[in-house]
Amino acid sequence: MFPIGLIGFFAVTLCVLFLLGMTLYHLLLVLRYRRWRGPDPVPAAQWDAADLPMVTVQLPTYNEGRLAAQSLELAAALDYPHDRLEIQLLDDSDDGVTTAIARAKLEELQARYPAIRFAYFHRTNRAGFKAGALRNGVAAARGGYFAIFDADFVIPADFLRRVIHFFRDPGVGAVQARWDYLNHDSRIFTRLQANKLDMHQMFEQTARARSGLPVIFHGTAGIWRAEALADGGGWDCISEVEDVELTVRAAAKGWRIVYLDHYRLLSELPETVLGFVRQQMRWKRGWTRVVVHYTGFLLKARMSWRDRLDLLQRIHLSWGPLFALVMTLSVLPYFMVADRLGLSLPAAGLYLASLALSLTVRHFEGRTLAEDPAARPPLALGPVQAAAMARLPLSYLVMSLGMLWPLTQATLEGFRPGQVWEVTPKTATTPGSTGHFQAAGRIAGLPGYVWGTIALSLAGAVLGVLSLVLFYPVATMFYVMLALGSGWVGRELVRDLGAGAARAVAPAAGPVGAGR
Repeated sequence: MFPIGLIGFFAVTLCVLFLLGMTLYHLLLVLRYRRWRGPDPVPAAQWDAADLPMVTVQLPTYNEGRLAAQSLELAAALDYPHDRLEIQLLDDSDDGVTTAIARAKLEELQARYPAIRFAYFHRTNRAGFKAGALRNGVAAARGGYFAIFDADFVIPADFLRRVIHFFRDPGVGAVQARWDYLNHDSRIFTRLQANKLDMHQMFEQTARARSGLPVIFHGTAGIWRAEALADGGGWDCISEVEDVELTVRAAAKGWRIVYLDHYRLLSELPETVLGFVRQQMRWKRGWTRVVVHYTGFLLKARMSWRDRLDLLQRIHLSWGPLFALVMTLSVLPYFMVADRLGLSLPAAGLYLASLALSLTVRHFEGRTLAEDPAARPPLALGPVQAAAMARLPLSYLVMSLGMLWPLTQATLEGFRPGQVWEVTPKTATTPGSTGHFQAAGRIAGLPGYVWGTIALSLAGAVLGVLSLVLFYPVATMFYVMLALGSGWVGRELVRDLGAGAARAVAPAAGPVGAGR
């Protein structure tokens, strides 16, 4: 048994070291952002009004109901010469409702804006899902630039005039605007989501962009140059994260993406833990496929070693939840083996360093977020919720531990062939429509990721007590956080899946939208 324990000890050590390196890298990004934060870049040159290029606006939609009409209305209201504006509705809907709404709105808009070229594409199958719909639109498009907006995003009228001029630089392949959220103050969970995503966009996107590193396109709220899109292989994608695939291929060809931190487009966050978990699982499966299919591609690509290594580490960070699960579950046996090896102090130091560094990074993230000129106003909270928000670093850590089982399961599912494309329901999604998971309904049997989360919570509680009895206080601390996080997430998932228990999504004031 001991040789097996020794192998396990070194395997867990590698997991902890990987996570330490991942956290250190993120700390570096936070510090880079704090150093280079400030106004967004501006175009080096601008087109004259008479020379503005032809732009194709692509609006992919799937059973979005009235959001399809809203998306068309906002696109038609763009402040751009109508004779150089093409709007494509890429409709994969099969609910019998969205298509009728879209056709009626298109007929109305064509009469109101005769100079705009409207095009409607309706597919009877979803081959390639969103990437397939975009590919169909590209094949028939007239524009030299493609502005892409998911049906949920609120398109500002000045979007094209503010963004198109960046393409006067021949090296710019795409421009990405930052996401913002209509329902960030709906409840504490949507605020935690908004803060988490804000941090990702500030530190993973803005810091990387201003460091001269490749930026990941987010699939919506941005524009692609047609030449860069074609040079990057187009929307030829094998994963659920088609935007990441295209980014990697285009970066290998030398194209740059401009990221605008202070130009923010509104959308909507999932209102339930179920919606958030299923969304994150879809993305995580996609990242695994990117790792499998693009690691070798990047190693062979003709690009600078700096960009190559950065993209390699960026895609391999997707192993984080799997390694974190191994690290957290194994803390007690790890310390017991360390005792036999005479390495108790280094083992405890390694775990405590990981915890301390993670909390330090979260602290600087939260502080930087609060210093943003557009920082979100505080929520009106009860005492328990206020305490959770006051201890954001710990709250994020506990919530992250609660997500470990679903994200690990999705990471492993990414090795299976074939995409699993399940759309997050939006405010106006057709109730019960195919392709969207159902947020409510009779529980015929809990999904595996729910049982796994519940089991992880129970395991954390049992191992926490055992660690306390055996006097391993560091292990007890990790297991308590695991039990609390997984217990809360598991409870919320069961509640959201229960008959009639899913939270109703109240329409936001003004335009409506939903997270991708």
